[in-house]
Amino acid sequence: MARAIPNRNRRGFLRAGEKRGRQLARHVRWRLVLELFVLWCCFASTGIAKGELASANWRTIETAHFRVHFPARFEAWAGRAAGALEGIHDRVVDFVGYTPLRKIDVVVSDPEADANGIAYPFLDRPRIELWASPPDPESGLGDFRDWTELLVTHEFTHIVHLTRPRNKPGVLERFLPIPVGPVLFRSPRWVAEGYATVVEGALTGSGRPSSSYRAMVLRRFAIEGKLPSYARLDATSGWLGGSMAYLVGSSYLEWLEAREGTGSLRRLWKRMASRRGGTFPGAFRAVFGRSPADLYDRFRAEMTARALGQEKGIETAGIVAGDTWQRLEGGTASLEVSPDGKRLLARRSPRRGEAFLAIWTISPTESEASASAKRNGRDLALTSDPNEIADKPADPLPRSPRWTLPRSNGRAPEDPRWMPDGERVVFTRREPSRDGVLHRDLFLWTPRSGSVVRLTRGADVSDASPFPDGRSAIAVRNRYGMSELVRVDLATGAVSPFAVAETTAVDPWDVWSHPRVSPDGGRVAALRHREGKWELTLLPVTPASSATGLAYPVGGSPYPRRLGAGVAVFGAPAWSADGSRIEAATDASGVWELAEFRLDGAAPRMRTRLTGGAYSPAPENAGSGLFYLSLTAKGVDIARLPPDSPAPGADAERLPAILPPPAAEASPLSLSPVPLARPYRAFSTEIVRAFSAFSAGPDGGSWQAGVEGSDVVGRLDWIAAAAVGNAAGPRGGIGAITWSGLPVSLSAQIFSALERPGAQRLVARPELDQDRRGVAIEVLGRTVMPWGRLRGEVYGGATRVEPLERSVGAASADPRDSFRRSLVGAHAAADWRRDRGKNGIALALDLGGQAGRTDGSGWSGETAAARAEVRLAGASLAVTGRACREGGSPTAFDLFAVGGAASAVLPAALDANRIDSPALPAAAQMGKRFEGLRAEVSSAGFPVLFYAERWRAWTAEKPAPIRLEGIELRLERLVPLDLPESLSFYVGAARVRSTTPRFDSVRGYAGLIYRP
Repeated sequence: MARAIPNRNRRGFLRAGEKRGRQLARHVRWRLVLELFVLWCCFASTGIAKGELASANWRTIETAHFRVHFPARFEAWAGRAAGALEGIHDRVVDFVGYTPLRKIDVVVSDPEADANGIAYPFLDRPRIELWASPPDPESGLGDFRDWTELLVTHEFTHIVHLTRPRNKPGVLERFLPIPVGPVLFRSPRWVAEGYATVVEGALTGSGRPSSSYRAMVLRRFAIEGKLPSYARLDATSGWLGGSMAYLVGSSYLEWLEAREGTGSLRRLWKRMASRRGGTFPGAFRAVFGRSPADLYDRFRAEMTARALGQEKGIETAGIVAGDTWQRLEGGTASLEVSPDGKRLLARRSPRRGEAFLAIWTISPTESEASASAKRNGRDLALTSDPNEIADKPADPLPRSPRWTLPRSNGRAPEDPRWMPDGERVVFTRREPSRDGVLHRDLFLWTPRSGSVVRLTRGADVSDASPFPDGRSAIAVRNRYGMSELVRVDLATGAVSPFAVAETTAVDPWDVWSHPRVSPDGGRVAALRHREGKWELTLLPVTPASSATGLAYPVGGSPYPRRLGAGVAVFGAPAWSADGSRIEAATDASGVWELAEFRLDGAAPRMRTRLTGGAYSPAPENAGSGLFYLSLTAKGVDIARLPPDSPAPGADAERLPAILPPPAAEASPLSLSPVPLARPYRAFSTEIVRAFSAFSAGPDGGSWQAGVEGSDVVGRLDWIAAAAVGNAAGPRGGIGAITWSGLPVSLSAQIFSALERPGAQRLVARPELDQDRRGVAIEVLGRTVMPWGRLRGEVYGGATRVEPLERSVGAASADPRDSFRRSLVGAHAAADWRRDRGKNGIALALDLGGQAGRTDGSGWSGETAAARAEVRLAGASLAVTGRACREGGSPTAFDLFAVGGAASAVLPAALDANRIDSPALPAAAQMGKRFEGLRAEVSSAGFPVLFYAERWRAWTAEKPAPIRLEGIELRLERLVPLDLPESLSFYVGAARVRSTTPRFDSVRGYAGLIYRP
């Protein structure tokens, strides 16, 4: 028999039940919001990386746990990666402690000519993108045993680590599934990236954990007290801010496991996937006993103490660093002195999204004064207290560059080198081909005139070093994952292989970097990555390899010749002015230091000893000194080592120290046999996901829900959805499919839509109430030109329209008879853009036309739009003008109609006469002619724009325009993914004023619109 609950307890029980109910309701609401956001991000990642075409000749290699998809030209690199995948799979799974449940799709590409990889740890379709270009030796990724192994290990760790599902999903999670696991959802960025970095080091014996690069950054930041706070670990802004999740995050996780014991991180991941895991701080505290922020403070204190201990040991041994010539914030690279010794060239990237070439003037008098006034970059200076003397770093006078070359059209110059005449600079810039893929090409810059001339087109060459005659250069070509040295005719842009004589078989997977021609043109020094490290290699210039066809004396030793007895080298080498020696950076001591390499292969002679790191040497003429780069917690400074600088003596004891740990014992990379590649099949990777979209505005709103399918390459996309709305919003259903397996995209759509603009309160349009069903088709093509982009489309369709307007005065009269509406049309758009740094101008022109028949009456229409945009210091002002007109006998359904929001249910091809403006009710004005003007102001770093619009449509008498002033936020500018043009999310508000029809109000609107 049930026992009655006392009143006091009953009230408490009811209050607890109400509280749990409110919590559950909030959880449901927020889970719905989360589901929509995650699904939106999933849509954003359905296709491959930008620039790659789904219509390319894609191939597939399938192994036990992977499907590797690649364009045919990448077959050699992709085949090698496929052979390594299974061995890497077993090692990562064993290390992390979880086995993914699905096959992983791996997409091989090189859309940006850059070393990178991307993992998409979705539960329903885990996917990895591998970019085949190898990294530079002085980058954070430059320390690798094998680039493919390092890249795959890091990205596959993301899949294994972050796709672990909840071990006991609840009812709500079963009812509202989202395609991400709890570890991904709960992990801060530094945890995900830091752990993948830990695994890359543990399993390959290389990578960032084993590198002197990570040690250099941690040591220098700790010495200066600039290690990021816990709140800044996830930051992406600031000097090296985006790298801290990898560098500091991995070091912190290693410290945690060393403190708690082996296996503690695996226990943390299991805890996060359990129902009792809760938030990341809660799971962390359960495993490690304290909060992640508290233990991070302890880690930071220990790292600082170790760094200061190492600094003391280095100072005891004697710092040899010369003088700081220029303090700089942000990145600096590619340092070189001009042939006449009067100018200094470098690439600068002071902040994210900003990069340029800079040339400073070198003053001999200034250099002598600087050398005599400072010792090792320090002065004795008076503090605010006249009785106290402090030892303070001397700040050299700020020097402004004499000439700069900023970014052009968003693409930054790289790898600058002086031409022999000392008046021009050859550099690299990435430019798009017609399919949008970026390729590295050579350009020539004349600083005095500012002219820039393109030398090669689609050659995939970079880091050119000119020969003394100035007619040719040696460069590196990284193409389809393969690296080689090439010679480039600077007059014609012709590229041919540079012959490398070998006494042993050539390994096609060697990576080349930073070739440098000797002053006499007879030899080339280059970095060559083989057997797990970068080596300084000396090559002859023979008649077969010389760009001029001349034979230079090369000596009697076999070539290529390794210099430095196998010492690992990082960064560009530099010849002395007389060609008798080579300066380069090495980490033989665990710290990046400059060393002098003799051509006879003897051990290198060290030139510097400092607490940060020295690299990128730039010798002055006649042995007068040596410029180099030095890393600090604020950026990369330019320093100068005087010619009489003493050589460092023996190193002092450096413990406790921040040095690269001993290399982990890693299993050698094994390549398994793989099956032959087959043609790519879109259906083999097709997945189905829930689909949702909405639009809401003045007097109208609609919600669409259904399913969406896509393949990993983006060749086949489709949706099937139903829509519900309020009285005025569109309702109905849609089925749409897009095939992108041809040079053009083919789309088809069937739909049924019910619209009732007559139910609008602001502007009732009962004559447009309709129920229609139909089909629309579209053929779309795009291409990239040197000056911008071209886009063209042809479309057509037919519908059966049933008007819903009833006869005046007849309350129950039948609707008018249904009729048919059909049309065909074409549209073309061209975009032209010219940018220099943060400033630029862009122009766009759209032209279109269509013709059709509605209820037996023929009509035609033409549209034109032009847009001009000016960008200054990151802010932009854009003005768009549109004009349209119709001829023939259009019905009310064919007239230009201003207002209303786009809908996923309504095919855009059949509604080209509708002028979208989501702050207005549908068809606020109508007519056979239309004109409009829109101005907007926005910022590149801020997702909000301010706009003003003036629209009007008319047939006989021109009315006053409808005026809008508003603010709008577009969410795609907040998410770091490449979004397709068919997806848009917006929310905004506007003041709307009109005299015909008359209304004056402030209206809000929002929408999430997706079309395949």
